[in-house]
Amino acid sequence: MATAGFDFATLRHALEHGDAATLAALYAEDAEMTIVDRNRPPSAPLRLLGRPAIAGFWQDVCARPMTHAVAEAVVGADRIAFVEHCTYPDGCNVLSAMTLDVVEGRITRHLTVQAWDEVAGTPG
Repeated sequence: MATAGFDFATLRHALEHGDAATLAALYAEDAEMTIVDRNRPPSAPLRLLGRPAIAGFWQDVCARPMTHAVAEAVVGADRIAFVEHCTYPDGCNVLSAMTLDVVEGRITRHLTVQAWDEVAGTPG
């Protein structure tokens, strides 16, 4: 699956194999990532601006001991949506719905809305 020079298979592989460097390289230099969840509600989301900040986010996520699986992907000419299923060793499950805007083969805008199980060691 590719769109306007964007290779979704590379994104999927990088997410499922914890490749933070490849993930960061998929973003435009001035990209914006917004994350909404229980700890970061819509009125005060986590907002990361620029590839370096987004790279730091992916380094943190990819360093965590968990599995990642990409599903329910919809790939369009300039927008991609999918769900990522993650599981921590303690059994905590995380579900992240992501929407990406793509321009000239790079992610320019990324929105994640996520939820997780309420068990010991839950992400935060």
